[in-house]
Amino acid sequence: MLRQIGSVLAAALVVAACQSTASPAPTTANSPTLATGSSSPSVAGIATPSAVTSPAPTPTPPPSGCVNPPPNLATVVALDPPTRLACFGAASLSFTAIVSKPISDCGIGPRVQPGWFCLPGVFLNAPSPPATPDAPALDVYWNPASGLKPASFIAGASVEITGHFDDPAALTCHVTDVPAGQSPPTSDQVILACRETFIVSVVSGGG
Repeated sequence: MLRQIGSVLAAALVVAACQSTASPAPTTANSPTLATGSSSPSVAGIATPSAVTSPAPTPTPPPSGCVNPPPNLATVVALDPPTRLACFGAASLSFTAIVSKPISDCGIGPRVQPGWFCLPGVFLNAPSPPATPDAPALDVYWNPASGLKPASFIAGASVEITGHFDDPAALTCHVTDVPAGQSPPTSDQVILACRETFIVSVVSGGG
């Protein structure tokens, strides 16, 4: 998960730059006086809300490359973390994967709680074509309360995975320690990185 914080920091700078050029919000006018002598309230000279038909909101198009539900792990891995979150949200996803190797540390970034957003975890590869040592992989984690353990993920095994992004516990993510010389990420950046983390709920096969 902490591998995502760097990309979140960069995205935040872009958002801040865009916001600094945005037009100021219009000043809210005082509420108009309601006309009397009518069975339904109306504003003098203005159509009542019941007479106004609001246009239907324009649906937000899915991110480029988004296929939900994804047909396989390769489709998920091909997307960057922000696009995965925008595409899949908290939907339950299932796919076949090859267990690559365990995640042995939390990297060099800040430490967060809940700690299981960092460890334990494993890398998963798409089963076809056969993964090469430098093939892109999906780093996944699990809540120990789910009953999953590192032994549930045997290196080289083909497994059926069910899990999701945007776990509810992501909203509780917070920094507990920052290495010397590093600037702490904001609370929003830490929470976003946790939301972009894939949490396994069920694993079967491989044993």
